[in-house]
Amino acid sequence: MTHRVLVAGAPRSGTTWVAEMLATAAETAFVHEPDNHRLWPAAALAKAGLGRQPALDTVPPKPAYDDLWLDAFAAIDNQERPGWVARKAAIKAVPDTVLDDLVRGRTSNRTRTARLALRRAPLAPRRPDAGTVVVKSVHSSFCLPRVAAGADAVVVVLRDPRNAVASWIEMGWQVPRYEDDPGVTERVIEPAALIPPPRNNPTTDTAWAYGLLDHSLRRAAAAHPTWVTVEHEDLCDDPSAMFEDVFERAGLAWSPASDEALRASDQAGTGYRTTRVAAEQRDRWKKRLTAEQIAAIEAVLERF
Repeated sequence: MTHRVLVAGAPRSGTTWVAEMLATAAETAFVHEPDNHRLWPAAALAKAGLGRQPALDTVPPKPAYDDLWLDAFAAIDNQERPGWVARKAAIKAVPDTVLDDLVRGRTSNRTRTARLALRRAPLAPRRPDAGTVVVKSVHSSFCLPRVAAGADAVVVVLRDPRNAVASWIEMGWQVPRYEDDPGVTERVIEPAALIPPPRNNPTTDTAWAYGLLDHSLRRAAAAHPTWVTVEHEDLCDDPSAMFEDVFERAGLAWSPASDEALRASDQAGTGYRTTRVAAEQRDRWKKRLTAEQIAAIEAVLERF
């Protein structure tokens, strides 16, 4: 029987590093962000009308979205092997703005055309030989209990929001307006009596968006004590001991390949690369943010 492991967190929290490390366990398949609508046709179609970060309770059923996760935990390999080029071509033929409109549920000639193009993309093959499947997601923060129901082990990766916000700013990302999503407002913002700050400062906008994701992840993790929760900074302080503990708690066996991968990851890297000098990560935000940015970020984070 396949052992299914979900690695979840907010964007730029270290989930790829953690998931790639867990995937070094023997006979393991790695499924990277099956719910990323800017990468995979199935995700764009499954999330149509649900938003970038779907805010869903455990019920009622959402067939396309739920089937997306059934496929992921069945070891659909969405990154290589036959069909990859065609699937990537299908996504690249659709502008990001149209993909975003599609998941927001906005109807236009462009979104209708996009649906047709994405539906023609071939399906990814399965990996029936995988004894373990590691699935990584940074788009399930508002519905993690629903997604986690399909996993045998759940690893939630958290990061000091100051480090994550600094990374978002450096990446130059357009900040999502999660409060404009009625589902997020109804299921996340209002129940916690959160008040969004005025949208007039890129730093506070970023801090609010990340803080909302972090808040949801921490609440979900606290309500599920059997999940494995790990802080990115703690992993960086003592990678060997911390990762071996995460492996054990997730039901995986540490291997020589894990040792090699961990050593290889401990070097300088930027952008989407997962190599970093681990010892430099905990307080890196102090060098990446100005005093004004730090004050603005911490003022927003106090709302959570």
